[in-house]
Amino acid sequence: MKKIFSVFTSLVLVSLLIYPCGASDRAIQVAKRRLALVIGNSSYKASPLKNPVNDARDMAAVLKRLGFAVLLKTDADQKTMERSIRDFGNQLKSGGVGLFYFSGHGLQVYGRNYLVPVDAKIESPSDVKFEGVDAGRVLGKMQDAGNGLNIIILDACRDNPFARSFRSSEQGLAKMDAPTGSILAYSTAPGSLAADGSGRNGLYTSKLLKHMMTPGLLIERVFKNVRIEVMNESKKRQVPWESSSLTGDFYFKKVYPLSDKISTQPALAPVKTKEERIQRRKIRVKVKQGYWKKTILGEKYVPPVYEERWIEIKE
Repeated sequence: MKKIFSVFTSLVLVSLLIYPCGASDRAIQVAKRRLALVIGNSSYKASPLKNPVNDARDMAAVLKRLGFAVLLKTDADQKTMERSIRDFGNQLKSGGVGLFYFSGHGLQVYGRNYLVPVDAKIESPSDVKFEGVDAGRVLGKMQDAGNGLNIIILDACRDNPFARSFRSSEQGLAKMDAPTGSILAYSTAPGSLAADGSGRNGLYTSKLLKHMMTPGLLIERVFKNVRIEVMNESKKRQVPWESSSLTGDFYFKKVYPLSDKISTQPALAPVKTKEERIQRRKIRVKVKQGYWKKTILGEKYVPPVYEERWIEIKE
């Protein structure tokens, strides 16, 4: 009986460390599990694209640096995309932050948005429903998972390669509302087109990769910075757009406040196990004060020195 009680007590203490009570429940913390599905399609027979595969690979690399477990798919056919979205939704049921990124052809038909696989054979609007992947499927799977926060990024508003077969003049993607606890980001405003880009990456994704790595920015500020740069570079022809129903705070790269005092707490070895990660967190600490140094040209300020350290979480 004592052994059972001891195990139960340990589980309770671990759960309190992972899910602390109080006002901080509203904020999505860096330590929470992060999972991303990244898809980039370039090799279309009807209208190949230059950047999406590069976009997807670079996005996957940045997300991994930001602590995401990443599932990457490039030049995916319809079955691969649908299976990946289904598996992604199932994994999200374990909780945490979910991110879906798609770069490639996307189009709207009768007010619904479809992501286009590389094997799609589309000759008329009626084919899209059966050859494409409904973007609503992604939103639905993420909503079904019931996890804390979801991010959907669609860099998929290039020219419709099947436009000649369509009577409708609709272009770009249609507006979708973000489910509660999520943010939906478009590379350009609904009904508009996005540039594929002249360099390695599309215009939108190139700016997004840059600002995601900026420490201390709330996700809303990241997308605002991206919008400003894209608008300036495209001379306002491309205006990124978001729909948000977030209820908490999220940082791609969070920065802990720096202390003015020299840290005397000893540095610990990097975490290797799940148990250690629960009991520790990485912070930046000051290890050397700044000072004024006399030089031939006068006094020069030498800034303080900081370093990252793993420390024990103290209750």
